[in-house]
Amino acid sequence: MVAVFNVATALLTIARERRHPVAHAVRASSADEYSQVPRPALVAIVTGFIALQATNSAVVAIMSLFVTERLGLPLLWSGIALGVSALLEIPALLVIGRLIRRVSSYALIASGCIAGLLYYAAMALISSPVALLALQPLNAWFYGVVAGIGLILFQQIIRRPGVASGLFSNTRRVGAIISGPIIGLGSATALGYQGVFVACAVLTAVALVFVEFARRNARNAAIPTPSIHEPLGGTDKTTR
Repeated sequence: MVAVFNVATALLTIARERRHPVAHAVRASSADEYSQVPRPALVAIVTGFIALQATNSAVVAIMSLFVTERLGLPLLWSGIALGVSALLEIPALLVIGRLIRRVSSYALIASGCIAGLLYYAAMALISSPVALLALQPLNAWFYGVVAGIGLILFQQIIRRPGVASGLFSNTRRVGAIISGPIIGLGSATALGYQGVFVACAVLTAVALVFVEFARRNARNAAIPTPSIHEPLGGTDKTTR
């Protein structure tokens, strides 16, 4: 049903674009003052997002085991926790969509990393279902930023949209592969499944360092971008 809905939406969008073609593509307004970064910053961003995607994949994979074996709760609570987080991602993404015009992508990603760090660290300490649900807003903000701002940032720093979206998608796939060793090594410690959350907290902190490194490099190599009222290409022709 979801696949059919996606296909129908895509066909409607294509039909609308054919009926209302535009003469010039206009850049959307954002708080970022640059659109390209040097290679070291790009490598740092990709590495950081692989780490962030890996932590999310690892936590989703072990949530049911963590809830049943560590907290001693029925399996149902795993679904409730993940469902609450997914539900809260909707308003989180709406807020992010408004903030992107006032706050830089890097600042929003940093806020998501901090939320994820707090979430993972707190999850390693909780012992009740109330605390489990109370922490889900942090998880929602964390992954809302990773999923929402991540693609925007990749499109800002890579001029070819197909390459940008493909590279961002691959960070999730590579992160899912890396989540296996995270689960194996984290759960093998004396902390058990709590060790996975500790490992995710450490990886999120490392990702935050990479993001900050990329931000500094991008600022040093800042390239001016057209304003929202200026057509791409630098011409002064008006758009009908």
